Amino acid sequence: MKHNLWAWVLGFAMIGAAIYVGASRKKGTSDTLQATQFGSGTGTSTTEDAQRFAQPIEAKNGPAVIGFVGDLVDGGFKEGDGSLIPFVIGDIIKLDAEAVNAVQYRWTVNGSVIKDKNNEEWSTQKDREYVVERGGDHKFAVQVRGTDPNILSQMREVTIKTVAVFITSFDKAIVEEDDRCLTGEEYTVEVTLADPITAELDFFELRYLVNDVPVKHPDDGKEWTIERSLGYQFPAPGQYSLKVEVRRKGQTEVEASATLAETIVVADAVLLTFDAFPDKYAPLGTTVALDCFPDSIFGKSECRFGVKKVVAADFEWIADSDGSMWGAAERNWLPTEPGNYIIRAEVREIGKPQAEDFRELLYTVTLGDF
Repeated sequence: MKHNLWAWVLGFAMIGAAIYVGASRKKGTSDTLQATQFGSGTGTSTTEDAQRFAQPIEAKNGPAVIGFVGDLVDGGFKEGDGSLIPFVIGDIIKLDAEAVNAVQYRWTVNGSVIKDKNNEEWSTQKDREYVVERGGDHKFAVQVRGTDPNILSQMREVTIKTVAVFITSFDKAIVEEDDRCLTGEEYTVEVTLADPITAELDFFELRYLVNDVPVKHPDDGKEWTIERSLGYQFPAPGQYSLKVEVRRKGQTEVEASATLAETIVVADAVLLTFDAFPDKYAPLGTTVALDCFPDSIFGKSECRFGVKKVVAADFEWIADSDGSMWGAAERNWLPTEPGNYIIRAEVREIGKPQAEDFRELLYTVTLGDF
Protein backbone atom coordinates (compact mmCIF):
# COMPACT_ATOMS: atom_id res chain seq x y z
CA MET A 1 0.00 0.00 0.00
CA LYS A 2 2.80 2.37 0.89
CA HIS A 3 4.55 1.56 -2.39
CA ASN A 4 1.37 2.33 -4.35
CA LEU A 5 1.03 5.77 -2.70
CA TRP A 6 4.58 6.73 -3.66
CA ALA A 7 3.89 5.63 -7.25
CA TRP A 8 0.86 7.88 -7.45
CA VAL A 9 2.78 10.87 -6.07
CA LEU A 10 5.67 10.30 -8.48
CA GLY A 11 3.28 10.08 -11.45
CA PHE A 12 1.55 13.36 -10.62
CA ALA A 13 4.94 15.05 -10.23
CA MET A 14 6.10 13.91 -13.65
CA ILE A 15 2.86 15.12 -15.32
CA GLY A 16 3.20 18.55 -13.67
CA ALA A 17 6.81 18.88 -14.78
CA ALA A 18 5.87 18.06 -18.36
CA ILE A 19 3.10 20.69 -18.38
CA TYR A 20 5.50 23.33 -17.01
CA VAL A 21 8.20 22.57 -19.60
CA GLY A 22 5.69 22.63 -22.45
CA ALA A 23 4.28 26.00 -21.38
CA SER A 24 7.77 27.49 -21.07
CA ARG A 25 8.83 26.36 -24.55
CA LYS A 26 5.63 27.72 -26.21
CA LYS A 27 6.14 31.13 -24.68
CA GLY A 28 9.78 31.24 -25.82
CA THR A 29 8.83 30.36 -29.42
CA SER A 30 6.20 33.10 -29.51
CA ASP A 31 8.70 35.73 -28.31
CA THR A 32 11.18 34.76 -31.02
CA LEU A 33 8.60 35.08 -33.79
CA GLN A 34 7.44 38.46 -32.56
CA ALA A 35 10.99 39.83 -32.56
CA THR A 36 11.57 38.63 -36.14
CA GLN A 37 8.36 40.14 -37.44
CA PHE A 38 8.60 43.57 -35.88
CA GLY A 39 12.31 44.03 -35.30
CA SER A 40 13.85 47.08 -37.05
CA GLY A 41 16.46 46.38 -39.72
CA THR A 42 16.40 42.56 -39.47
CA GLY A 43 14.10 39.78 -40.59
CA THR A 44 11.27 40.40 -43.08
CA SER A 45 9.90 43.98 -43.61
CA THR A 46 6.81 45.19 -45.46
CA THR A 47 6.86 47.10 -48.79
CA GLU A 48 5.51 50.13 -46.99
CA ASP A 49 8.47 50.08 -44.62
CA ALA A 50 10.93 49.85 -47.51
CA GLN A 51 9.36 52.77 -49.32
CA ARG A 52 9.27 54.86 -46.16
CA PHE A 53 12.94 54.35 -45.42
CA ALA A 54 13.87 54.96 -49.09
CA GLN A 55 12.37 58.48 -49.14
CA PRO A 56 14.50 61.43 -48.02
CA ILE A 57 12.91 62.94 -44.95
CA GLU A 58 13.22 66.59 -44.00
CA ALA A 59 13.46 67.41 -40.34
CA LYS A 60 10.20 68.47 -38.76
CA ASN A 61 9.98 72.29 -38.75
CA GLY A 62 13.19 72.36 -40.80
CA PRO A 63 13.91 74.46 -43.90
CA ALA A 64 11.82 73.57 -46.98
CA VAL A 65 11.17 75.00 -50.45
CA ILE A 66 7.44 75.34 -51.09
CA GLY A 67 7.56 76.21 -54.80
CA PHE A 68 8.74 78.56 -57.53
CA VAL A 69 7.16 81.92 -58.32
CA GLY A 70 7.21 84.38 -61.24
CA ASP A 71 9.32 83.61 -64.31
CA LEU A 72 10.07 80.02 -63.32
CA VAL A 73 6.34 79.28 -63.09
CA ASP A 74 5.38 81.10 -66.32
CA GLY A 75 8.24 79.68 -68.39
CA GLY A 76 8.24 82.79 -70.59
CA PHE A 77 6.35 86.05 -71.15
CA LYS A 78 2.57 85.71 -71.04
CA GLU A 79 0.62 87.76 -73.57
CA GLY A 80 -2.81 89.27 -72.96
CA ASP A 81 -4.47 86.56 -75.06
CA GLY A 82 -2.91 83.83 -72.93
CA SER A 83 -0.20 82.86 -75.42
CA LEU A 84 3.37 82.41 -74.20
CA ILE A 85 6.52 83.92 -75.70
CA PRO A 86 9.52 81.80 -74.67
CA PHE A 87 12.66 83.26 -73.14
CA VAL A 88 15.31 83.97 -75.78
CA ILE A 89 19.06 84.51 -75.69
CA GLY A 90 19.72 87.80 -73.94
CA ASP A 91 16.62 87.66 -71.73
CA ILE A 92 17.01 88.00 -67.96
CA ILE A 93 15.13 85.36 -65.97
CA LYS A 94 14.39 86.12 -62.33
CA LEU A 95 14.94 83.08 -60.11
CA ASP A 96 12.62 83.18 -57.13
CA ALA A 97 10.91 80.71 -54.80
CA GLU A 98 8.85 80.55 -51.63
CA ALA A 99 10.35 78.70 -48.65
CA VAL A 100 9.77 78.18 -44.92
CA ASN A 101 12.28 78.24 -42.08
CA ALA A 102 14.86 79.45 -44.60
CA VAL A 103 17.74 81.76 -43.78
CA GLN A 104 19.97 81.24 -46.81
CA TYR A 105 19.36 80.24 -50.45
CA ARG A 106 21.54 78.51 -53.02
CA TRP A 107 20.64 78.50 -56.75
CA THR A 108 22.04 76.49 -59.65
CA VAL A 109 21.38 76.42 -63.40
CA ASN A 110 22.28 73.19 -65.17
CA GLY A 111 24.40 72.32 -62.15
CA SER A 112 26.39 75.59 -62.10
CA VAL A 113 26.01 77.84 -59.07
CA ILE A 114 24.45 81.27 -59.55
CA LYS A 115 25.99 83.54 -56.92
CA ASP A 116 24.34 86.60 -55.40
CA LYS A 117 25.37 90.21 -56.01
CA ASN A 118 28.11 89.84 -53.36
CA ASN A 119 29.51 86.76 -55.11
CA GLU A 120 28.22 84.45 -52.37
CA GLU A 121 27.05 80.91 -53.06
CA TRP A 122 24.81 80.69 -49.97
CA SER A 123 23.04 83.97 -49.37
CA THR A 124 20.20 85.58 -47.45
CA GLN A 125 19.18 87.09 -50.80
CA LYS A 126 16.35 84.80 -51.86
CA ASP A 127 16.33 85.57 -55.60
CA ARG A 128 18.89 85.66 -58.40
CA GLU A 129 19.04 86.85 -62.02
CA TYR A 130 20.11 84.66 -64.91
CA VAL A 131 20.95 85.91 -68.40
CA VAL A 132 20.03 83.35 -71.08
CA GLU A 133 23.14 82.50 -73.10
CA ARG A 134 21.87 79.65 -75.30
CA GLY A 135 18.71 78.01 -76.54
CA GLY A 136 17.57 74.66 -75.15
CA ASP A 137 16.54 73.11 -71.85
CA HIS A 138 17.67 74.81 -68.64
CA LYS A 139 17.33 73.08 -65.27
CA PHE A 140 16.92 75.57 -62.42
CA ALA A 141 17.33 74.31 -58.85
CA VAL A 142 17.17 75.89 -55.39
CA GLN A 143 18.04 74.66 -51.92
CA VAL A 144 17.67 76.43 -48.57
CA ARG A 145 19.04 76.08 -45.07
CA GLY A 146 18.08 77.55 -41.71
CA THR A 147 19.99 78.69 -38.66
CA ASP A 148 21.85 75.38 -38.57
CA PRO A 149 23.96 75.33 -41.77
CA ASN A 150 24.21 71.55 -41.61
CA ILE A 151 20.47 71.02 -42.08
CA LEU A 152 19.54 71.46 -45.73
CA SER A 153 16.19 71.29 -47.49
CA GLN A 154 15.50 68.95 -50.38
CA MET A 155 16.47 70.31 -53.80
CA ARG A 156 13.58 71.82 -55.79
CA GLU A 157 13.98 71.77 -59.60
CA VAL A 158 12.19 73.00 -62.72
CA THR A 159 13.17 72.76 -66.40
CA ILE A 160 12.43 75.58 -68.86
CA LYS A 161 13.04 75.53 -72.62
CA THR A 162 14.54 78.66 -74.19
CA VAL A 163 15.17 79.49 -77.86
CA ALA A 164 17.84 81.51 -79.64
CA VAL A 165 15.40 83.70 -81.59
CA PHE A 166 11.60 83.89 -81.56
CA ILE A 167 9.44 85.43 -84.32
CA THR A 168 6.28 86.70 -82.67
CA SER A 169 4.52 87.46 -85.96
CA PHE A 170 5.09 87.78 -89.70
CA ASP A 171 2.13 89.31 -91.49
CA LYS A 172 1.01 91.78 -94.11
CA ALA A 173 0.83 95.42 -93.10
CA ILE A 174 -2.57 96.63 -91.94
CA VAL A 175 -2.93 98.80 -95.07
CA GLU A 176 -2.73 95.80 -97.41
CA GLU A 177 -5.78 94.25 -99.04
CA ASP A 178 -5.79 90.63 -97.95
CA ASP A 179 -3.83 88.39 -100.36
CA ARG A 180 -4.13 90.36 -103.62
CA CYS A 181 -1.83 92.90 -105.24
CA LEU A 182 -1.66 94.62 -108.62
CA THR A 183 1.35 94.14 -110.86
CA GLY A 184 4.06 96.68 -110.11
CA GLU A 185 2.48 97.87 -106.85
CA GLU A 186 4.25 97.65 -103.52
CA TYR A 187 3.14 95.09 -100.96
CA THR A 188 4.38 95.49 -97.38
CA VAL A 189 5.00 92.80 -94.80
CA GLU A 190 6.05 93.31 -91.17
CA VAL A 191 8.02 91.23 -88.66
CA THR A 192 7.70 91.29 -84.88
CA LEU A 193 10.45 89.67 -82.79
CA ALA A 194 10.82 88.84 -79.11
CA ASP A 195 13.42 91.44 -78.14
CA PRO A 196 15.53 90.52 -75.10
CA ILE A 197 16.04 93.26 -72.56
CA THR A 198 19.79 93.27 -73.22
CA ALA A 199 19.43 93.62 -77.02
CA GLU A 200 20.92 96.50 -79.03
CA LEU A 201 19.15 97.96 -82.07
CA ASP A 202 21.22 95.79 -84.42
CA PHE A 203 20.96 92.65 -82.29
CA PHE A 204 19.04 90.84 -85.06
CA GLU A 205 19.60 90.51 -88.79
CA LEU A 206 16.74 89.65 -91.17
CA ARG A 207 16.64 88.30 -94.70
CA TYR A 208 13.53 88.33 -96.90
CA LEU A 209 12.79 85.75 -99.59
CA VAL A 210 10.27 85.89 -102.44
CA ASN A 211 9.39 82.46 -103.80
CA ASP A 212 12.38 81.17 -101.80
CA VAL A 213 14.82 83.57 -103.51
CA PRO A 214 16.58 86.11 -101.22
CA VAL A 215 16.01 89.76 -102.13
CA LYS A 216 17.99 92.83 -101.12
CA HIS A 217 16.19 95.29 -98.93
CA PRO A 218 15.35 98.48 -100.85
CA ASP A 219 16.25 100.75 -97.90
CA ASP A 220 19.88 99.69 -97.45
CA GLY A 221 20.56 97.43 -100.45
CA LYS A 222 21.59 94.56 -98.16
CA GLU A 223 20.49 90.95 -98.22
CA TRP A 224 20.79 90.75 -94.42
CA THR A 225 19.24 93.85 -92.90
CA ILE A 226 18.07 95.19 -89.55
CA GLU A 227 14.80 96.43 -91.11
CA ARG A 228 11.70 94.72 -89.74
CA SER A 229 9.41 95.48 -92.66
CA LEU A 230 9.71 95.01 -96.40
CA GLY A 231 7.92 96.85 -99.18
CA TYR A 232 8.22 94.67 -102.30
CA GLN A 233 7.10 95.49 -105.83
CA PHE A 234 5.90 92.42 -107.70
CA PRO A 235 7.37 92.66 -111.23
CA ALA A 236 4.92 90.37 -113.04
CA PRO A 237 1.58 88.57 -112.62
CA GLY A 238 1.72 85.29 -110.74
CA GLN A 239 1.54 83.75 -107.29
CA TYR A 240 4.14 84.72 -104.71
CA SER A 241 5.16 83.37 -101.31
CA LEU A 242 7.01 85.56 -98.84
CA LYS A 243 9.38 84.35 -96.14
CA VAL A 244 11.65 85.88 -93.51
CA GLU A 245 14.77 84.41 -91.88
CA VAL A 246 16.34 85.76 -88.70
CA ARG A 247 19.67 85.37 -86.95
CA ARG A 248 21.58 87.21 -84.24
CA LYS A 249 24.31 89.58 -85.32
CA GLY A 250 27.57 87.71 -85.74
CA GLN A 251 25.89 84.35 -86.36
CA THR A 252 26.23 82.61 -89.72
CA GLU A 253 23.26 80.24 -89.51
CA VAL A 254 19.54 81.03 -89.68
CA GLU A 255 18.08 80.73 -86.17
CA ALA A 256 14.38 81.27 -86.90
CA SER A 257 12.13 81.61 -89.96
CA ALA A 258 8.49 82.22 -90.83
CA THR A 259 6.40 82.13 -94.00
CA LEU A 260 3.48 84.42 -94.75
CA ALA A 261 0.26 82.46 -94.27
CA GLU A 262 -1.24 83.61 -97.57
CA THR A 263 0.08 83.17 -101.08
CA ILE A 264 -0.14 86.58 -102.78
CA VAL A 265 -2.01 86.66 -106.11
CA VAL A 266 -0.58 89.34 -108.41
CA ALA A 267 -2.32 90.42 -111.62
CA ASP A 268 -3.24 93.47 -113.72
CA ALA A 269 -6.80 93.09 -112.38
CA VAL A 270 -7.78 91.44 -109.09
CA LEU A 271 -10.86 90.77 -106.98
CA LEU A 272 -10.54 92.14 -103.48
CA THR A 273 -13.89 90.76 -102.24
CA PHE A 274 -16.75 88.51 -103.39
CA ASP A 275 -20.04 88.13 -101.49
CA ALA A 276 -23.52 86.64 -101.84
CA PHE A 277 -26.77 87.68 -100.17
CA PRO A 278 -28.42 85.80 -98.49
CA ASP A 279 -25.15 84.43 -97.16
CA LYS A 280 -24.20 80.74 -97.60
CA TYR A 281 -27.69 79.30 -98.24
CA ALA A 282 -31.19 80.21 -99.40
CA PRO A 283 -34.48 78.36 -100.00
CA LEU A 284 -35.45 77.54 -103.58
CA GLY A 285 -37.21 80.48 -105.24
CA THR A 286 -35.01 83.12 -103.57
CA THR A 287 -33.05 85.52 -105.78
CA VAL A 288 -29.40 85.57 -104.69
CA ALA A 289 -27.57 88.88 -105.10
CA LEU A 290 -23.89 88.53 -106.08
CA ASP A 291 -21.34 91.35 -105.96
CA CYS A 292 -17.55 91.73 -105.99
CA PHE A 293 -15.00 94.50 -105.61
CA PRO A 294 -12.52 94.58 -108.52
CA ASP A 295 -9.31 96.60 -108.78
CA SER A 296 -7.06 97.09 -111.80
CA ILE A 297 -4.00 98.99 -112.92
CA PHE A 298 -5.87 101.38 -115.19
CA GLY A 299 -9.16 101.31 -113.31
CA LYS A 300 -10.99 99.69 -116.22
CA SER A 301 -12.07 96.12 -115.55
CA GLU A 302 -15.04 93.86 -116.16
CA CYS A 303 -16.46 90.85 -114.30
CA ARG A 304 -18.47 87.74 -114.97
CA PHE A 305 -20.27 85.32 -112.65
CA GLY A 306 -20.88 81.58 -113.02
CA VAL A 307 -22.60 78.80 -111.07
CA LYS A 308 -22.40 75.02 -111.13
CA LYS A 309 -23.41 72.09 -108.99
CA VAL A 310 -20.46 70.81 -106.96
CA VAL A 311 -20.49 67.57 -108.96
CA ALA A 312 -20.80 69.32 -112.35
CA ALA A 313 -17.84 69.90 -114.68
CA ASP A 314 -18.53 73.35 -116.14
CA PHE A 315 -19.90 76.70 -115.00
CA GLU A 316 -23.04 78.25 -116.41
CA TRP A 317 -22.38 81.98 -116.83
CA ILE A 318 -25.01 84.49 -115.72
CA ALA A 319 -25.75 87.19 -118.29
CA ASP A 320 -25.64 90.90 -117.39
CA SER A 321 -28.70 93.10 -117.91
CA ASP A 322 -27.66 93.75 -121.52
CA GLY A 323 -27.20 90.02 -122.20
CA SER A 324 -23.40 90.03 -122.16
CA MET A 325 -21.42 87.68 -119.92
CA TRP A 326 -18.69 90.21 -119.06
CA GLY A 327 -19.87 93.42 -117.47
CA ALA A 328 -20.65 95.05 -114.12
CA ALA A 329 -19.46 93.83 -110.72
CA GLU A 330 -22.87 92.50 -109.59
CA ARG A 331 -25.47 89.97 -110.75
CA ASN A 332 -28.70 88.35 -109.61
CA TRP A 333 -29.00 84.57 -109.65
CA LEU A 334 -32.32 82.66 -109.38
CA PRO A 335 -31.61 78.96 -108.69
CA THR A 336 -33.92 76.45 -110.37
CA GLU A 337 -32.92 73.35 -108.39
CA PRO A 338 -31.95 72.61 -104.80
CA GLY A 339 -28.41 71.38 -104.14
CA ASN A 340 -24.86 72.37 -103.30
CA TYR A 341 -23.29 74.89 -105.68
CA ILE A 342 -20.00 76.62 -106.43
CA ILE A 343 -20.40 80.28 -107.40
CA ARG A 344 -17.48 81.95 -109.17
CA ALA A 345 -16.60 85.58 -109.90
CA GLU A 346 -13.88 86.44 -112.43
CA VAL A 347 -12.23 89.72 -113.41
CA ARG A 348 -10.08 90.97 -116.28
CA GLU A 349 -8.79 94.24 -117.65
CA ILE A 350 -11.04 95.44 -120.47
CA GLY A 351 -9.58 94.21 -123.72
CA LYS A 352 -7.82 91.20 -122.19
CA PRO A 353 -8.81 87.81 -123.69
CA GLN A 354 -9.11 85.89 -120.41
CA ALA A 355 -9.75 86.19 -116.67
CA GLU A 356 -6.83 87.37 -114.54
CA ASP A 357 -8.22 86.60 -111.08
CA PHE A 358 -11.19 84.79 -109.54
CA ARG A 359 -12.84 83.95 -106.22
CA GLU A 360 -15.32 81.21 -105.35
CA LEU A 361 -18.06 80.60 -102.77
CA LEU A 362 -19.78 77.38 -101.66
CA TYR A 363 -23.56 77.82 -101.60
CA THR A 364 -26.54 75.64 -100.65
CA VAL A 365 -30.05 75.90 -102.10
CA THR A 366 -32.70 74.15 -99.99
CA LEU A 367 -36.29 73.06 -100.60
CA GLY A 368 -37.41 75.21 -97.69
CA ASP A 369 -36.16 77.26 -94.74
CA PHE A 370 -33.97 75.50 -92.17
